[in-house]
Amino acid sequence: MDYLSLMVDPLLIVVIATVSGAILNTIRGFLGSDNSYDIKKFFGAVIVSGFAGIAIAQTIGLSGIDTLGLALIGLTAGFSVDYAVSKAKKLTED
Repeated sequence: MDYLSLMVDPLLIVVIATVSGAILNTIRGFLGSDNSYDIKKFFGAVIVSGFAGIAIAQTIGLSGIDTLGLALIGLTAGFSVDYAVSKAKKLTED
């Protein structure tokens, strides 16, 4: 089996992990509230975190980081981006 055929593009790993982190943050917010799950928040988180993941992958050197490191960077960034956007929305609504 060819090792190169098993490799995944680092950009894809970071973007998927960033989107996953944002989705986990929306689920965390849903579990901590009495409201129903808002699908608009879900898609908003996916869009914002997708762009953030692409930006992260384009600005840092990904070649020296292993797959687990890329996934952790993406998860942390996605969670943080969605958390920051959520807090900013709450501040403007108040």
